[in-house]
Amino acid sequence: MGFRLEIDGSGPVKLSERCIKNVEFRSEIPEDSNARATDNGASLKIWGKMLFSLGGEEQDSTLNLAKWSVVPSESADSYRKVKVDVISASQVVRQITLPNAFVMEYSESLDDKTGVGEFYLHVKQKKDKTTDTAIEGGFSGE
Repeated sequence: MGFRLEIDGSGPVKLSERCIKNVEFRSEIPEDSNARATDNGASLKIWGKMLFSLGGEEQDSTLNLAKWSVVPSESADSYRKVKVDVISASQVVRQITLPNAFVMEYSESLDDKTGVGEFYLHVKQKKDKTTDTAIEGGFSGE
């Protein structure tokens, strides 16, 4: 199983199965609710490897992730469309789209001994747009 990540906006992000290690989708419902709540949320947590671009063809999309994480909330660019494709046997089996997501948390961990870097991205769908979250599956071959 693998994952692909696409994020629209200035400084777009495209990360392939080579880069993404783990994805967690969360449907957030208040724990103090005794009935189906109206204050629901949706978020994605994504872990991956840093694949640095050293003048090659491929752009370093993790650099754009870091830049997006510090965009101030007053900027329209702080909200972006985030799409994760879940890949199995070279086919998309699930697609999760948060059309108005913002960064809750971003971190990079770099190791000078092994030369390997990892990142963690936590994005959340804007609360008043939770109903626009799309979770799709059952795709035929690509």
